[in-house]
Amino acid sequence: MKPIKLLNVLISGWTATFRIPFLYSGTGITSPVPPYSTILGMIGNISAREIYPKDVGKIGYIFRSESIASDLERTVRYSVDKGVFSLNDEKKRYGIVNRQFHVNPILELYLQNLDLKEVFENPKNPPALGRSQDLCWIESVKVVEANAVESAPISGTLLPFPHPGASGLILVLPEYFSNNKTGFTRTTEKMGRFQAVKYDANASNLKAVRPNSFYSINESDKYIYLHSFT
Repeated sequence: MKPIKLLNVLISGWTATFRIPFLYSGTGITSPVPPYSTILGMIGNISAREIYPKDVGKIGYIFRSESIASDLERTVRYSVDKGVFSLNDEKKRYGIVNRQFHVNPILELYLQNLDLKEVFENPKNPPALGRSQDLCWIESVKVVEANAVESAPISGTLLPFPHPGASGLILVLPEYFSNNKTGFTRTTEKMGRFQAVKYDANASNLKAVRPNSFYSINESDKYIYLHSFT
């Protein structure tokens, strides 16, 4: 099989926060790796437009950070009436939560759509890994070649659950959102079950469950899982 070409973007930051839905009680816990919806949101931010799975095709990444820390953060509470946001009254408007975050995150992103190269080379907004205050910067943008493999040591990413042989936190996460109505809350278009395989998980060779989903990046020792939204 001939190698495929992928857009490879290296992104670094000071902090990153990947909120886990349905799991928020006193402490905001961060996912070990970013959900695919977060990456689509980041691309949409720097593109200054809505980005959907059809705009990126298959997507893969390797994520790592130095550590996970936590800090107190002030929150602003909103009410939602029929999908429309409004501020609570003054006494109930603010709160304080303990929130986890990644320290010195690095994201190696691989995208099937090579046309997005210009978007990363000329971002229209500051990129962020999670919240707007989790600012990051783009280190490099290039096109690489990759070859499909039947098995590989995959880590630092999300794998569909169940995946035989894989270990990691099992999460129910949104794959992407729709946010095309101004003034209304976004809607979840698709949810999925995943295993968050940490970068330092010392992953042994896993067998690809889906054809053409594991790839070896040419001229490097890196392996990735390419996620398809369909």
